[in-house]
Amino acid sequence: MWKLGAGAGAAEGDAVPLVTSPPEYPQRAISRGLEGWVIVEFSIDPLGRVFDPRVIEGQPAGIFDRAALKAIQRYKYKPKVLNGEGVPVSGVCQRIMCELDR
Repeated sequence: MWKLGAGAGAAEGDAVPLVTSPPEYPQRAISRGLEGWVIVEFSIDPLGRVFDPRVIEGQPAGIFDRAALKAIQRYKYKPKVLNGEGVPVSGVCQRIMCELDR
């Protein structure tokens, strides 16, 4: 099971996630019973699409990175609005928790 990390509340006009997509849990992590997390940094375009995602950090290193990057690219956001128009936002970070169902 994947969980989104807790974050600060969004201010009015900020980009807000509308659609999230759970990553596919890597088979090698399942077989080893591994759990962990990944922090992904990315930008959001004026239409609410994610672009330029990159892994900032993850534990255990490298195990969940690819799955988290693929999933974050499927996210959709209500874009940040400034003066009534959607604007791009960079430096957005999302922590994805990687926990096996027990």
